[in-house]
Amino acid sequence: MKAETARSAGQPNHTAPNPFAAAFAALAPQREQSPDRDLQTEAFAAFERLGIPTVKEEAWRYTNLAPLTKQAFHLATAEGLEVVTLRQAIPFFEESAAARLVFVNGCFQPALSDVSALPGGIEVKPVDATASFAPVEDSPFRALNIAFSREGVLVRIPRGKAVAPPIGLFFVTAPTRGYAMTHPRVLIELDEAAIATVVELHTVLCDEEGRFGEHPYLTNAVTDVHLGQGANLTHIKLQTEGSQAYHVAALRATIGRGAAFSSHAHALGGILSRQDIYATFTDEGGECRLYGLQAIAGRQLADTHIVVDHAVPDCVSEVLYKGVFDGQAHGVFDGRVLVRQGAQRTNAVTTNKNLLLSTTARADTKPQLEIFADDVKCGHGATVGQLNQDELFYLLSRGLTPAEARRLLMFGFAREVSEKLPVPSLKVRLDGALAARVEPSQPPHGGLAQ
Repeated sequence: MKAETARSAGQPNHTAPNPFAAAFAALAPQREQSPDRDLQTEAFAAFERLGIPTVKEEAWRYTNLAPLTKQAFHLATAEGLEVVTLRQAIPFFEESAAARLVFVNGCFQPALSDVSALPGGIEVKPVDATASFAPVEDSPFRALNIAFSREGVLVRIPRGKAVAPPIGLFFVTAPTRGYAMTHPRVLIELDEAAIATVVELHTVLCDEEGRFGEHPYLTNAVTDVHLGQGANLTHIKLQTEGSQAYHVAALRATIGRGAAFSSHAHALGGILSRQDIYATFTDEGGECRLYGLQAIAGRQLADTHIVVDHAVPDCVSEVLYKGVFDGQAHGVFDGRVLVRQGAQRTNAVTTNKNLLLSTTARADTKPQLEIFADDVKCGHGATVGQLNQDELFYLLSRGLTPAEARRLLMFGFAREVSEKLPVPSLKVRLDGALAARVEPSQPPHGGLAQ
């Protein structure tokens, strides 16, 4: 708590060097031509003041970002990448064939994008990434995102419009030299009674043999969601970064009167991934359902922090996250539900369950309830365990191999979350990625098979 107080008080953090200073200085000539140069300069100054979080801060105690400070990062570019190669290597999914935008190394790719299936009046387009940014506040990575912003994505659904096909937003990293970085930015706005499904895919470019890259790089993603009265958004995020990638992401959602927000966030890639979700009810009658799966192996770490803010009465929230960890993987879940004074008739439940596939895997879980109202229905729970040996023995006695038995039990454990995915082809891919978790011949990368 003391570290958070220091941040909010604006005290500098000088505990680690700044690995982004040289890259920011190198972009000075381009910044001089930008109308947002003052905003970007201020944002980078805020990042330098706040510094990279350390394990001394409660919210980051399990996520050691010290390796980020050991190398200088540069902004990735799409120079030298051919459209034909990209088209073959990006793991598209069929439902978004004519409803997708593609960004490679942070650069919009019009030749790979197609929004012809979207009805008139729908806005899905690249925009100036600094538009409509929320204040930096005490978030160093949001400040860094603003400082290095290029093109962002705007998804705006007008009043009463319903979009049938899922809108795919593909953020692909094609590592070239050194330590590259990208800073994706997404703004989703649904007006009154609008309905849509938006899919964010963060992945790395496959090579010619379909393997995912082993180059180190950083993805620092920011997504903001605003739902008007009666709006309904399903947001899906699949994170399948390369085996040496760092993925840091923040999602903030404001949920209006009678609006419904459903999130499906699945983390499989990266050597280190961190997802922060902050959902706030701004009027009565809203619903917020957050589902997620962390499936990692090797020495991967996946850290999810969630805050659901019941600031008004008569709202419903459900948080269900599961983790599957093999090798020396480490999973972290921190889910906080805040029921403010006056938020009567709140209905909230938080559940986190974790399955350890090895004796060296680890899971840390911390569901929290903070209740300041007296007419509520709230609950939370968490479990960490290994495969049931009786069930495993039974399957082996029926002729299954050890890998087949482990896979079947793992699917059964994850099904409660995976079956909630509303896009069929993505559910098939998720199942395939889960199967790779227990295949000895498979490296612990986060790639999804096409």
